[in-house]
Order: sequence, then C-alpha cells, then structure tokens
Amino acid sequence: MTRPSPYRQPDPASGRRPYRSRAVNGCLDVVLGLLLILLEGLICAVATIRTAFSRADLDGSDATGPPPMDWTPVLVLASIAAVICLIAVVLIRSNWPWAGALQVLAALALCVVTVQVGHEDYRRSHPAPAPAPSYDPGRTDHQCLSGGDSRECRDSGS
Repeated sequence: MTRPSPYRQPDPASGRRPYRSRAVNGCLDVVLGLLLILLEGLICAVATIRTAFSRADLDGSDATGPPPMDWTPVLVLASIAAVICLIAVVLIRSNWPWAGALQVLAALALCVVTVQVGHEDYRRSHPAPAPAPSYDPGRTDHQCLSGGDSRECRDSGS
C-alpha cells in the first residue's frame, strides 16, 4: 500500500519541468570556490589599501592626543563579509556545496580580521593611562619604596 506524498507534485501537463538536482563536477565546484576567494581577497586588499591611504596624515601636522576612532575599515570589511555570506547562501542553494562551504570559511576568516581591525583601532584611539607615581613629589623629597603613600614613608623614618 502506497501513501500519497504530502508534498505538492509538479503537473507534467503545465510544460514546466520539475526541479532536478544537477550533479556538479567536484573539481569545478572547488575551482569556482577558490577563484571566488581570490577575487574577494583582491577586493579586500584594494579596500584596505584605499582606507589606509585615506587615513594617512600626508600634510605632516602632528595632532596632540590619540586619534579618534575610525569605523570606516570595520564597516567596509563587515559589508564585504556580508556579501560573501550572501554569495555562500546562493551557491549552496544552487547545488555548489564545496564553493559555498569555501565562501562560508572565507566569510568567517574575514569576520575575525574585521574584529581584530576594530580592536586595534579602538586600542590606538584609547591608549592606556600612564601609571600614577607611588609617591607625592610635592610633599616629600624621597620616594616611598614600600609602595605606600608619603605618610607611610614619613612615619617609617626612611
């Protein structure tokens, strides 16, 4: 006894052929994925070089203090990663599994690079404060070697 399929079957009289999964040559699938990765790497390199030259201080003026946070490289790399994710979804849905998987790996690697670039720019624009001295040079003439304040040194007699 056979049951009818719960899924809608295409009507052969409509003239449309049902969707058939086509078998893609594995080598062609991998080559397509690698070529797309090379193209995306070239796009990322050009975008990085352009943002680096746009951020360079060519007039030689020295600014006092740290530079402000620049979100341009982070946003550019994140948008390229989003486009790579979109390409990966299209490839996987079009039955190009290896090319799609390579695109997913490239998008993950670019996300890691994007986070590192953002962290480096944040670290550069927010430097660590200078350590405070362990003595008060205005009240005493010597440094307290115990690491305490000047009152401890004065009380200890050293």
